[in-house]
Amino acid sequence: MNRDEAAFLLGIPVTADPETVRHAWRMWARIAHPDVDGDPAHFAELDEARRLLLQTRPAVSPVITSAPRKSFWQVVGMPAHPFALVLSGIVTILLAALAGLSPLSYAVAVATSSLAAAMWAVWAASEILSKSADRGHRIAALALLWLPIAVMQVLVSVLFGTSFVPVLPLLALPLVAVVALINPGAGLWRPVGR
Repeated sequence: MNRDEAAFLLGIPVTADPETVRHAWRMWARIAHPDVDGDPAHFAELDEARRLLLQTRPAVSPVITSAPRKSFWQVVGMPAHPFALVLSGIVTILLAALAGLSPLSYAVAVATSSLAAAMWAVWAASEILSKSADRGHRIAALALLWLPIAVMQVLVSVLFGTSFVPVLPLLALPLVAVVALINPGAGLWRPVGR
């Protein structure tokens, strides 16, 4: 076990002072101690983490500095293919009419429309965001681009006689999957902090 793993196990920063280490260990010991039906192996890991963090402390903690985060509007630019973006957005909106005009089932029309809206939002976000955009910028752009397309799809579906209103949560599923792929650190694909 290294210092990072020990700090992660106790839920404290690596640079925590000895009193913080002791306090965190006492809090975990109340839960994990074998005398209160805790797991002896887990308690041993906590004890090892406490000893490791109290043994040697680095003389100087490294200070990590980074450039200040840019605002959303600083990372938004003109798309490289504006005509194609608008045209594909219109086609994506009109896909909602499939439910009322084609022999396709309602479920297929909803799935096609929702996937198309999410994929269009991904493409549009990649077109308008600069390379300096971070995950937060990308997620915000996805939501801001997807929402008007999804609203227009619902309106088109109502106009063509097969409303998407009863399945609104299903329209968002592809977007949620895309956001989860962009931000794996949120704990969906790997534990936070590792």
